Amino acid sequence: MAEDNVSAGAVPASATRPQVAAKPSSGEVEVKFRADGRAIEAVISSPLLKGATLGPARELVSTYYDTDGLDLKGAAMTLRVRRRSRAIPLMGVKWVKGDDAVFARGEIEVRCPDGVPNLDLFEPVIRDRLKAAIAGRPLAAIFDTRFKRRTALLRHGHSDIELALDEGAVIAGEASLPLTEVELELKSGNLSDLLGFAAVLARDCGLSLQFEPKAGRGYRLAAAEAPRSQKATNLKIRQTTSFDDLVAAVIANALSHFVTNWASLRESDAPESIHQLRVALRRLRSALGVFRKTLQLPEIEDIRSEARRIASGLGPARESDAFRANALAGPFRDGPDLQRGARPLLTTVEERRRESYSAARRLIDDPQTSLFVLDVQNLLARRAWRTAVESENLGLLTSEARVYAAAVLDRLRRRALKRGKHLPDMPDEERHELRIALKNLRYAVEFFGSLFGKSKEARSYLKRVADLQEDLGAHNDAATAKAFIDSLGLPPDAETHFASGYLLGWYRHATLVADSHLAKKWKDFSRQDIFWD
Repeated sequence: MAEDNVSAGAVPASATRPQVAAKPSSGEVEVKFRADGRAIEAVISSPLLKGATLGPARELVSTYYDTDGLDLKGAAMTLRVRRRSRAIPLMGVKWVKGDDAVFARGEIEVRCPDGVPNLDLFEPVIRDRLKAAIAGRPLAAIFDTRFKRRTALLRHGHSDIELALDEGAVIAGEASLPLTEVELELKSGNLSDLLGFAAVLARDCGLSLQFEPKAGRGYRLAAAEAPRSQKATNLKIRQTTSFDDLVAAVIANALSHFVTNWASLRESDAPESIHQLRVALRRLRSALGVFRKTLQLPEIEDIRSEARRIASGLGPARESDAFRANALAGPFRDGPDLQRGARPLLTTVEERRRESYSAARRLIDDPQTSLFVLDVQNLLARRAWRTAVESENLGLLTSEARVYAAAVLDRLRRRALKRGKHLPDMPDEERHELRIALKNLRYAVEFFGSLFGKSKEARSYLKRVADLQEDLGAHNDAATAKAFIDSLGLPPDAETHFASGYLLGWYRHATLVADSHLAKKWKDFSRQDIFWD
């Protein structure tokens, strides 16, 4: 904790800003940034800290415990014992507060005089939850964090925020990872003030958000694993949910999907990370596109535009991945060296892929991308869409989400049916428009499906839409592949151009195969019973 409570120079909160719940007593709300020594110095010298007292560096040593089978990790919980100088050790447990809680986690700390885990020191609810997770299996130390922390307590708007500067390492056996972070924790007040301060600090000091917790890095280090890409979590919304809560749940789900894939992109070339980042941004844009029919809010348009910009910046890496994967799974599946000209073609593709991944990482680490995330979270914290509802229609906010969702699904289905009326004879441009309509319908089913309590029927409907969407994509894939090859600037030798032509021929054949299924798949889709009636 900081020694002094002083005001920092920061943008004041709006007097009309809706207040949100203060930090809960059994949880933490914090924003973390990646940093290095230069970034730490930039924060220290920032005018935002003018007048604040930065306390002395104090070493914190934390040991994290789990079973051999990592049962606590599997239950989305972490258990640690933290030591600081001569102070009594603290035993803490943290847990995920919800799949879409980007900046909040549950947390409880208790004194632990012996310095070893004793679950009975926790209150009964937490104790029983931990004991149920480990089921009697013994706990053992898995990894440590050792770092020096300096803190200051700042006042921003109506809130108290603790700034912490951490420099040290995560340690697992002989392996270690550097640990340098800037952390902002809400001590009292509202989340919107925290996010506003974080945005100013990120912009002024060139900081990029960090979403993988120290414990996550420790578990990976102990297992010698790279971060894994994550698909979107299934939205489970109560059938009695209001429209207001539906908007919040859907946007939060898409945002969480986006940020949970940052670590994978930063530390690996796994193609699925780029893919999931782009899917997350498409889902967010699709959701906001649906809601803007009802909510006329400039902030929503700004977020959609920025999401599109970021997705476009990730596009070249995804195109390289898709092209390479299709080539190796299709015409070159027996090995590039067995196909005339394939090896130099794929070498050029790999060079493009490496360049595109470097650009994608720079884009994710760009402070502007972090500001985008903070803006979306601030929209959620303030529930800013409430101001876009006309006074005579305020009942919409508390109305049943099921009614709204059913109307949206009906509208999106009608649009898809109208655009696909002349399948399979329509030109590529119209096919592309139909595919977009189906994609928006698919995302809406993913967002709203649980409202109707018919999970089996919803899954069946999703599969039929996804299959049709995939076959429609064959023509788009062929056009994209042609443009991608043209952009490579291949050497003018016959071997490489032979391989390129052979590959494009394979794409063309794939369109013919897809077209042969389209009529039946379209008929099946158009006759599919809806589950939201």
